[in-house]
Amino acid sequence: MPPYSAPASPRVCYTLAMRYHKAVPISRPEADFIISTPSPSLNECVVVEDDGQWYDVRRMTEHELAAFVETLHRARLAIVAAGANAPH
Repeated sequence: MPPYSAPASPRVCYTLAMRYHKAVPISRPEADFIISTPSPSLNECVVVEDDGQWYDVRRMTEHELAAFVETLHRARLAIVAAGANAPH
């Protein structure tokens, strides 16, 4: 399997959701409900927000959550770097 490389497009969050199938994309009202309702979680975090896209991460372990957040950060940096290198 080739190494993962984040595409330089605004749809990166969808691609990441496919890699981390436990991180379920949700809407803001769903995130608010999950936050306000006591629910079991495998880690201290129940939702993650990245640039307006929300994810339900209750089924992720601490290790999976850390890897998911790192991947979100790498994807964001790839988009920023692609924009910085764009010809003007």
